[in-house]
Amino acid sequence: MTTIKVTKETRDALRELAQREGLTLEQQLVQLLSAHRRRSIGAQLASEPLSSDEQQLLDASAADVADASR
Repeated sequence: MTTIKVTKETRDALRELAQREGLTLEQQLVQLLSAHRRRSIGAQLASEPLSSDEQQLLDASAADVADASR
């Protein structure tokens, strides 16, 4: 374990988020960091066009999801 220094306002905002979701402060931080990483990866992927192979894979995956939902 370690301590991080944040303002009281940041601590209180984090605590409020955690309480609403029934999480500890650490679990809330982990969840927020994970969401940030996913957004960053998505932004990187969106900034470059897909290759034809990548597009075919994406199309096939979308078709599989559509088939599974029927």
